[in-house]
Amino acid sequence: MAHSPLWQILWVLAAVIAGALMFGAWTGPHRSVSNLSRWAVRLHIRAVPEWLKARAADRWAFRGGLATILVLLGIAGITLLQRGSDVPNADAGRNERDATPAPPGKNDAATDQRPGRHIDLDLKNAILVHVPKTKQVRLVVLKDDPEADQFSWEIDGFLRAEGYTVVPRLFFAMTAGGKTPVGTTLYTDEKNPNVVIIRIGLNDRS
Repeated sequence: MAHSPLWQILWVLAAVIAGALMFGAWTGPHRSVSNLSRWAVRLHIRAVPEWLKARAADRWAFRGGLATILVLLGIAGITLLQRGSDVPNADAGRNERDATPAPPGKNDAATDQRPGRHIDLDLKNAILVHVPKTKQVRLVVLKDDPEADQFSWEIDGFLRAEGYTVVPRLFFAMTAGGKTPVGTTLYTDEKNPNVVIIRIGLNDRS
């Protein structure tokens, strides 16, 4: 309501009327009667009531106009304060949405208390001993597991640095109720004996 153009127009009109009354009450062509009554005569208003002719009418009109302007200024100040408070409230609502905790299982950094895996000397030796460089290597990684995905890229970098041929990786996901593989396993692909699989399951390190 306070932000509508109609309200603003009414506010300006009220201020102008109050200011005009104050000006008319303060100045006038004669001092024997009220200034307001003399202005009424100049505006061709013939039927001027007696209470308007009295000198006290000027004082009451001036005081009433001053009070009206003060009230209008107070309303304008309250409107500006309310308008300014809307921006912090919107920011608070946005921050509240941003601070909403992620569903269980989505924030892996907070939910996974195990240390992240890194390729160590034992795994490097196992690859060098059991995986001939004449064969291709395929990484099969647990799906939707950021830690396993990061670990697989470390193994990928080691394989390429050692001269292995790395074919495009695959991802696997266990069905509901099934047992998810853990740790890192090396075995020959059943469908292609020229490919060695390095399967990366759940983090089993404590």
